[in-house]
Amino acid sequence: MSGLLIGGFFVLLALGIPLAFAMGLAGILAILDHGVFPLGLVPQRALLGADSFALLAVPFFVLAGNLMNMGGMTDRIIHFANAIVGRFAGGLGLGNIASSMFFAGVSGSAVADTTALGKTLIPAMKREGYDGSFSAAVTAASSICGPIIPPSIPLVLFALTAGSGVSVGALFLAGVVPGLLLGIGLMVLCWTISRRRGYPVHGAVSPREFARRLLDAGLALIMPAIIVAGMVGGVFTVTESAAVAVVYAFLVGVLVYRTLKPGALLEVLGRSALESAAVMIIVAMASLFGWLLAVSGFPKALADGLLALTDNPIVMLLVISALLLVVGLFLEAVAALTIFVPILVPVVQHLGIDLVHFGVVVVFNLMLGLLTPPVGICLYITASFAEVRVEKVFRAVMPFLLLAVAVLLLITLVPGLVLFLPGLLM
Repeated sequence: MSGLLIGGFFVLLALGIPLAFAMGLAGILAILDHGVFPLGLVPQRALLGADSFALLAVPFFVLAGNLMNMGGMTDRIIHFANAIVGRFAGGLGLGNIASSMFFAGVSGSAVADTTALGKTLIPAMKREGYDGSFSAAVTAASSICGPIIPPSIPLVLFALTAGSGVSVGALFLAGVVPGLLLGIGLMVLCWTISRRRGYPVHGAVSPREFARRLLDAGLALIMPAIIVAGMVGGVFTVTESAAVAVVYAFLVGVLVYRTLKPGALLEVLGRSALESAAVMIIVAMASLFGWLLAVSGFPKALADGLLALTDNPIVMLLVISALLLVVGLFLEAVAALTIFVPILVPVVQHLGIDLVHFGVVVVFNLMLGLLTPPVGICLYITASFAEVRVEKVFRAVMPFLLLAVAVLLLITLVPGLVLFLPGLLM
């Protein structure tokens, strides 16, 4: 059954069927071929996969990010980031990366980061003389900070699929250092390329102007601190923290910035509903797909095969990373997490690998798929904003992608970089 399930899925993907429907149709084909299970299992398993109170955090975080974007917080973050790094070579490119790092604490989504910042920063970079493909590459590469620096929708999904009482608060804290390492590395590489190409430098802002921009962006910058502190301190759960983020974003946009009007609120709610539905239908169909894989015996065969290769925890993490890098080329991160995490968790637990460390490595790994065809949605979004071919953006993003792989190897081989903050604060 697993052969038809996996083979049918990839054939449907190759035919251009959307990911969620490809998983659902492949599941139906496998059930019909098996001849034992009723088709009523399809809606049953799909609903069971989506029926989770903790999954409410996903639409809440999506809504909070959209409220902040529509409420003008994105522009304030961009202005503050440019005040910090605009004085260096390639200042607007560096500001792009810094904005992504700050915005990561707002949205928790790479696609939201790419869309919110790309539509403003890519045209601005092109007007200042930056190459279109480079502008798109910087935006796409920096957007993967979004799901690593807390709050993070993929880390929430990892905790739900891994089970075993994995703490979302610990995962959020564990993502801080890897996210900062990635962001700083991207900035150094961007500065190096910008110096070589002679990209423009912005003048330094005065201390008075810097303080004004910091104050202006302060309300956006403290939101992730409120979320993480509340979760670590046991004040609220991950779902409650997402609801707090929504209330906070709404109050700031309506009462402080006064930029959220009734018409804008309707647009935000509609957009958030569509984006949340897209995530949830993938989770539902991936639940069906994963259950059928489990029934077919594929997880046990894969686990036995991995354990036969090595019993060294670090080598196992490297093998799993190589596997997930390939998976990320073809599967969207939500589906990959839902399908593969339940399979891989028993393997890493058998070898004594910390699940918090493993979760950050897995999410970091799958985010690289956003920068690689054929799935790499961040490439397509930024190529559209820059009005250049995807192939050119992919060539331009390669140095940033290689740097991200280097950071992934570093956090894989040195678990202390990931576990330092959770161990210190929890």
